[in-house]
Amino acid sequence: MALLSHIVHLYDEQKAKVLLKKVYDSLPNEHGVVIISEWLLNDEKSGPVPSALMSLTMILEQARGRNYSFAEISKMLTEVGFKSIEKRPLAGPAEIVIGYKK
Repeated sequence: MALLSHIVHLYDEQKAKVLLKKVYDSLPNEHGVVIISEWLLNDEKSGPVPSALMSLTMILEQARGRNYSFAEISKMLTEVGFKSIEKRPLAGPAEIVIGYKK
């Protein structure tokens, strides 16, 4: 298992995919799981408010990186090889995305 807690938002999409591919390659072929904890945006990227404000802060303060939606992270995970992507809520603004290596 690999846990990426508030890491993916630090990178632009291309670098995030490189990171996720390295995670994918490092996991065992059977039962490998990645868990990503992030403040996810909705599909319209208009909220929830804490996630949208965090994304705006990232854009203003960093040369790269922003908050992503579940659909965007799911797409990145699928492109590097993960299957059965799911989302689960946590307390507060964070949610987790789980990808399985099968």
